[in-house]
Amino acid sequence: DIVYSRLARHCRDEQEAFSRLNSLMARVDVTTGAVTLPHIYESLVETHDLSLSYEKFVEAWLKPYSKPLPGMAQILEQLSRSYKLFLLSNVDAYYGQTVRALHPELDYFDALLVSCELGRAKPDSAIFEHIGRMSGVDPVDCLFIDDTIANIKAADAMGFQTHLFIGVDALRMELKRRFIRVV
Repeated sequence: DIVYSRLARHCRDEQEAFSRLNSLMARVDVTTGAVTLPHIYESLVETHDLSLSYEKFVEAWLKPYSKPLPGMAQILEQLSRSYKLFLLSNVDAYYGQTVRALHPELDYFDALLVSCELGRAKPDSAIFEHIGRMSGVDPVDCLFIDDTIANIKAADAMGFQTHLFIGVDALRMELKRRFIRVV
């Protein structure tokens, strides 16, 4: 909602724009790179009378809206010693660069698989098939962790073990339940 609020306040009808912008960054055409940031900008100017210049729009789009979760880097570091770690993220190419710059803990992953580079986005089953082939690990031997129910259901349907991420402490408890030791 942070990005939508940033943009909506520069639209003709802020409340309507906020409502209609909901999930814009999660749209498949955005996360797979089918539409570009200039196209998104033009659409917002046309449909919501966005008053920001393109440069200010890009600034609002790229301004971080998340921060590292305390304790997560330690979990990733510990897991990376014993397990293959793959990041599967729905993110547009533009914001993806911001995320990589903000999160050095991404270096603990063996591969960063992002929707904008793959041309597919979760919960599409093809993206789960791709990660299975790429990792060389049978899905039943993988733990898929995500904060979105639709993605969890899709991974479960593909045979992955799953965990709905609601926080670092809950993840620690889930790993402990699975006999995976992390501090």
